[in-house]
Amino acid sequence: MKHLLCFVLTVSALLSMLPGCAQKLNEPVTFYYLKSSYQETMDSPIVGEEREVAGHRDNLKYLLSFYLMGPIGKELSSPLPRGTQLYTVEQEGPALTIEISDTSALLNDAEFSLACACLSTTCMGLVNAEKVTIVSGSKSLTLSRDNLLLNDTITPEETAK
Repeated sequence: MKHLLCFVLTVSALLSMLPGCAQKLNEPVTFYYLKSSYQETMDSPIVGEEREVAGHRDNLKYLLSFYLMGPIGKELSSPLPRGTQLYTVEQEGPALTIEISDTSALLNDAEFSLACACLSTTCMGLVNAEKVTIVSGSKSLTLSRDNLLLNDTITPEETAK
């Protein structure tokens, strides 16, 4: 009888801990992609999409590979060409360097900059990085948390001053 009571109490204690474990495993992350219609509006072109990562929250290489698969939402599009591969991810303190496959033939400089803004914003939300450098073939761009502006709120009148 004592063993049965001890077993029931142990199982009960374990079951009470499971909801907390499940919440941690299913903690969502936010990936940033482009609005499909961003060229037609004056809104910010970069939008977050929450994704479940099933226990891989601390595996940045996995998360970035998952990111490169593209968004789920039909109203979003990947800023990087289909088939872009992740080569390396290195973090030294607050600096993160990501090397992806060469996109120079498929993205002009403006498109590459926008893709880097999406990827950098995603990375800064996933890890404690203050600046992110993205290398793709001969192109390289470093964005920092301090100078990453995603929404231009300056009106033409303010610019003229």
